[in-house]
Amino acid sequence: MAFLYAYVNFCDVDTYLILLTTRSDAFYHLKDCRICIELVLSKSNFLSEVQRSMIDGGMHVEDLPLDPLPRSGSSPHLGQQRLPTDSPERLPTDSPKRPKEPFIGIGGPAGLWHFIYRSIFLEQYVSSEFSPPLSSPRQQKRLYRAYQRLYASMHDKGIGPHKTQFRRDENYVLLCWVTQDFELYAAFDPLADKAVAIKTCNRVCQWIKDVENEIFLQGASPFSW
Repeated sequence: MAFLYAYVNFCDVDTYLILLTTRSDAFYHLKDCRICIELVLSKSNFLSEVQRSMIDGGMHVEDLPLDPLPRSGSSPHLGQQRLPTDSPERLPTDSPKRPKEPFIGIGGPAGLWHFIYRSIFLEQYVSSEFSPPLSSPRQQKRLYRAYQRLYASMHDKGIGPHKTQFRRDENYVLLCWVTQDFELYAAFDPLADKAVAIKTCNRVCQWIKDVENEIFLQGASPFSW
């Protein structure tokens, strides 16, 4: 049997730092680490930025900008290759069940409900705020578990790793895209159209590219504490 110990320190009322260890005698070591981390956060004015972000709020799928015009420095484009599909029901192109027009449902464009974007170089991530119908903790936990299964499938060395994956079930349409720069996980309404979902994911990536200096901590390489 193994134990995991947590050192928790509140930086202010709404912000806290958690350090994890498997050692039961590491309290004072973690305390020293916490002091070093707090010094770095203080010098970089990071805590003030966290407080400002909490006041301003996060990214909302309803605010996804319109399809931008192509320009230099844009993000990679999803859709050049065929997406692997893992679905209990595969709909042919001419199926009457398949939406022909962009699906507009609860949430953002094309029925986008939520997304998680991870910058591989910065080792930081951003996710959208939860929107209806993902309003309850139970629904949010179920989505995170679906993301977890999708992540495991994407990085399974036995059958992968994969670059892209598209899944449809009774709860969601899930789309994952992995490049050398980032990973994107997105959840849509289960009736969302595949082609439109791909286009929407491209818009999400471009949106994050446009505001990355505002949402990510820049100028420091990972693990430079």
